[in-house]
Amino acid sequence: MVAETVSRPKIDKPDPKTPVAVVNTGWEPGERNVKTLARSELLTVLLHTWPNGGEVGLHHHTDGNATWVVQEGEVTFYDENDKVLAKAGPSEAVLVPRYTAYWFTNTGEGTLKMFRVSARIGGGSNLNDAERKDDRVYHKRD
Repeated sequence: MVAETVSRPKIDKPDPKTPVAVVNTGWEPGERNVKTLARSELLTVLLHTWPNGGEVGLHHHTDGNATWVVQEGEVTFYDENDKVLAKAGPSEAVLVPRYTAYWFTNTGEGTLKMFRVSARIGGGSNLNDAERKDDRVYHKRD
């Protein structure tokens, strides 16, 4: 059976700023703990792999919300007073709204693997990692 080709009228819409892409979500020892998997003008997907430790610098983001999806291990997020904001394990996710001051660490046994999916409020067309503004604001901890 041969698939039939259907002719459709051209859709009147803007062209996408980034192409459709398939990405490799693997991580190999020796790679950085944070790996960019996908990036568009509004969305970023990162793979975080922490055999131990985590992002221990207290900070908040000014231009987007983020959801952390745990694949392996356990993560604990803390606020500016080191109070637990959330603890999550495999098949769980943590939503961190922008302006939430936090830090996190691997609190499980074994390697922590999780995806960070963030949506930018400001948007824009700059997709170059080297030129893109980092929206993190770091804070001193007592």
